[in-house]
Amino acid sequence: MKAKYIAVVLSLFVTTLPVHATIAKQSAPSKQPSVAVHKIDLNKADLTTLTGSVKGIGKKRAEAIIAYRQSHHGFKSLEELAEVKGLGQHFVDRNREKLNEVFVIHKME
Repeated sequence: MKAKYIAVVLSLFVTTLPVHATIAKQSAPSKQPSVAVHKIDLNKADLTTLTGSVKGIGKKRAEAIIAYRQSHHGFKSLEELAEVKGLGQHFVDRNREKLNEVFVIHKME
């Protein structure tokens, strides 16, 4: 009797398992962001905006970006970040995807 009861309980558990898996799969949250991404214009951003915009860009590097921008009449491409003192080509290569996500370059007026 006890064996039959255990068998019935286990069979009910096993038969309802796929239903739970299907419900969980359907209600999984979407990975797409629901908020529009606002890019930072590298030729207009101030110190506060640049600081922390990308991992590795703190206050000193943000100051260096602004100094480079002012002395070179703005950035023409993101590749120019490699020429900024304290950044370098290695930083740009390692963070290229994130830099493209965060920054945009508009011509300086």
